[in-house]
Amino acid sequence: MKKWTVLLVCLCGLCACTHTLKSAVKEGKIAPSFNDTLFTEDYLWVRGLGAANPAHSTDSQRRIMSREAAIAHAYQRATEVLYGTQLESHVQVVDALSVGSTIDSSASGIIQQMELVSTEYLEDGGCTVIMRLSRQKLKQAGLDPEGKK
Repeated sequence: MKKWTVLLVCLCGLCACTHTLKSAVKEGKIAPSFNDTLFTEDYLWVRGLGAANPAHSTDSQRRIMSREAAIAHAYQRATEVLYGTQLESHVQVVDALSVGSTIDSSASGIIQQMELVSTEYLEDGGCTVIMRLSRQKLKQAGLDPEGKK
């Protein structure tokens, strides 16, 4: 009887965890496929990815900056989902490499209330984060897209 109870508790715990974004890291690298956004009954989940700058001299520098880039990317994803996207791009390509690309990030309003749920580092110093925003807070701000789950 105890074995069945333990099995049932484990199964319930597993089911409760299936309503979040799964890891985008496989064997220290970006997984071949994953979701960037997910609406559940309680949250908007978003993933952000950040690359490490090879010019930084220490692992700590690369990890810190790739984490900040991943958080900024997650904010961008959430903004795209909630407000839509208007994209203007300026990229200079030299010898088949993009150069001079910058990202300016600022978050305001409801987006600032996102929670950082998990951080994973890649073997090259890159980073992936998962952040979430309560649907209750979205509804209070008048931004919850109806019918999305």
